[in-house]
Amino acid sequence: MHRHIDDKLRDDLSAAIDAERVAEVESILEFALWGLLFEDLRLASRALAALAPHDGVWAVRVAAARVVLRSHQGSDLLGVPELAPGAPTEHDAVRVESTLVALSASRCRAQPEAHAEFLVEMTRRDIDGTLEAPGSPPLLRALLRVQLAIAHLHAGSSAAALAHFAIAARLADTCSTLHRSILAKSATVHALRGNLVEARRQLRRFDRVGGEIPATWTRALREEQALAEALILVERFDAHDPDREWPEVEASDDLWPVTALLRARQALLERSPMRALEIVEFAEATHPGGRSLLAQDVVASMKAHALLQLAEPDRAREVLDEAPEGPLVVLAMAHLHMFTGQAATARELAAGVLARPTSSLVERAEALLLRVWADAVLGRAPTPGDGGIIGRMVVAAGLVRIIAHMPGWLMDEIVDLSERGMRTAFEAAVEKASAALVVTERPRLTPREAVVLKALERYGSVSDMAKALSVSQSTVKTQLSGIYRKLGVTSRHHAVPAAYRLGLLDRSDRVQMA
Repeated sequence: MHRHIDDKLRDDLSAAIDAERVAEVESILEFALWGLLFEDLRLASRALAALAPHDGVWAVRVAAARVVLRSHQGSDLLGVPELAPGAPTEHDAVRVESTLVALSASRCRAQPEAHAEFLVEMTRRDIDGTLEAPGSPPLLRALLRVQLAIAHLHAGSSAAALAHFAIAARLADTCSTLHRSILAKSATVHALRGNLVEARRQLRRFDRVGGEIPATWTRALREEQALAEALILVERFDAHDPDREWPEVEASDDLWPVTALLRARQALLERSPMRALEIVEFAEATHPGGRSLLAQDVVASMKAHALLQLAEPDRAREVLDEAPEGPLVVLAMAHLHMFTGQAATARELAAGVLARPTSSLVERAEALLLRVWADAVLGRAPTPGDGGIIGRMVVAAGLVRIIAHMPGWLMDEIVDLSERGMRTAFEAAVEKASAALVVTERPRLTPREAVVLKALERYGSVSDMAKALSVSQSTVKTQLSGIYRKLGVTSRHHAVPAAYRLGLLDRSDRVQMA
């Protein structure tokens, strides 16, 4: 069947181009794209390659078709789709197509400021009803909404992305393949925002869509579905199935930052920071032009978290200082300040995320935990209200991952303050995440160990410490051994940051002494 269609299309295409019969070329283009796009990508790609050198009104549609193919194949051998010189971008027949091309070009060329301005303009046109050309086919309008959703996601507006996905799903209900793809992407964004209940609902809708899936699309749809499922598993801290096939960071050109975030978080939960670094660096290398705000937010924050696990706060700070202040970067900066004993600054950053109206559920949950942690280090005990809210986020919302990098002693205190009806489930969640908790219990240092710990922060060697404390070096070594054991570390390099996190050292004291 496909061979017959392929031969007929090639003959008709050649005749139409040779005779410069534009109307017939348009017909062939629509046949190749809107008819075969969801059945044979190879054929559609070849038809577009043959049409690419020509111009005219329909050339805009060629470029738009390439945008769609790029989003579903992950690449476009012809380069970044763009409009031919002199293309009639305001013509009613091509308005939607030209918008698609402009969206893709601004994103692919890593022009975040121009891209943001363009999205503002698209939003204005959407509100006043001039975004879509009169009489545009529903499928074409659905594809435009999908590209707008992805563009908003990369610009850091996941809520706007979901709104466009919802419209696209309604427009594409007659095309089962595209409909499934939209539902899978929507589930992924819901999971990214921490709304796991809605993410699972979208996946159930995905399963209920009727119609046969063409063989060429089976793998792509499975990857999109797997990404959403894996994000849910990681948020619930259920990601330890060794036989599970995880999405690869180069699999999706549009959602690669989300895939990189998923894989890096999985590695961090398994205490494999070097693997997390390799994942995000590989993702950057395979998407050299993908410097969107979302991509920069993901890459910088995951690098910083990995470097903190490696006890390299200075390198983590360098990474974060060079990145735009996206929500993930701000939260990573708060973790960095907790690591280096600057609890007051960490609390301020966390409060800023909580006050931001655009923060997602999972961002607010992590910010709340960071604020409570900072308060505890600053001497303010968690309240029953804190325990109730965090308990509901962990148990009812299923956001177990957010507690995985918290101190165990803090989580024990919060569990005791949680609502009685969910305390058992909360304890079970903390137990599940216990392998990743920073410190399992709050250490109690003797008065002499506390003095030695302060000396450890200030002096560079055991001999200097012994001299300052007027004791022998063997006494200092004995005290250090006890301190390391209680902090769960093996060296001074790790002991001082751990003491900052636990509130056993205060950076302001060191400044005053200096």
